Amino acid sequence: MSNDAHTGQPEGLGAAWQRLIGSAASLLQSRIELASIELAEERQRLLVLLVLGAVAVLFGLLAVGSLTALLVILFWDRSHWLVLTVLCVLDFGVAAYCLYRIRQAIEQAPVPFAATRAELAKDAAVWRARS
Repeated sequence: MSNDAHTGQPEGLGAAWQRLIGSAASLLQSRIELASIELAEERQRLLVLLVLGAVAVLFGLLAVGSLTALLVILFWDRSHWLVLTVLCVLDFGVAAYCLYRIRQAIEQAPVPFAATRAELAKDAAVWRARS
């Protein structure tokens, strides 16, 4: 019976360690899965923004070029220099405003992996409370 008592305690401790390691591994796996999902979402969001931005820049440049040519042709006899000057100032103003808005959007963007970081913080708090 003393053999059973000695062998029972290490087996119980070993089983507890195995359960603890198993729980930690599954917890780590779920956190990694969450991080990979968030990474995929961020990558997709960035790709959509890049494609839309490139298309907007392309068609914006085509529109500005066409408008400039049209206005210069229409006002060639009167004051084509004035039209070009006004259009250049307007173009620079729009470009400066767009750069300002881009900077604002970058500064106000949500923190990447916020959910993963929150879950890891909860996990750390639980582990600290247990020790």
